[in-house]
Amino acid sequence: MDMFEINLTSVIQLMSFLLLLYVLKVFLYDKYFQVMDERKEKIEGEIKKAEQLRKEAEELKLQSQEELRKLRENADSIINKAKEEAEKIVQDAKKKAEFEGEKIITAAREEIKREKEEMLKEVEQKVGEVAVVLAMKILKGTLDEKAKREYLIKMLKEKEK
Repeated sequence: MDMFEINLTSVIQLMSFLLLLYVLKVFLYDKYFQVMDERKEKIEGEIKKAEQLRKEAEELKLQSQEELRKLRENADSIINKAKEEAEKIVQDAKKKAEFEGEKIITAAREEIKREKEEMLKEVEQKVGEVAVVLAMKILKGTLDEKAKREYLIKMLKEKEK
């Protein structure tokens, strides 16, 4: 007994099996492998596309970082200029305030000097009047009218000098 006998049934089974393999290959395996190849190509394309997008994203990131750095430098320079201008404005305001203060002080000193001179003139006038009155009281009994007038005229002339 052979373990393997060739008979018509075996041949038909073999043919059926081969036919089944052929049908499966044509209708199933080819299409399956075609779909798998397409999927593989699609996945590889997506991977390449993702890699390209990643590179572009890195380039954009570097560009944006560079732009951000430039913007920060620009902002820093603007801030520094603003600080310098503010400092200059403050210095100018201080100088102007000092100048105005000096003008006010000078004007006040001149006003005080003028008022002092006026008061001195007034005091001198009052003192002269009082001196005349006192002199008249003193001379009232000792001099006559003519002598009094001459004395007063003499006193007034001295005072005017």
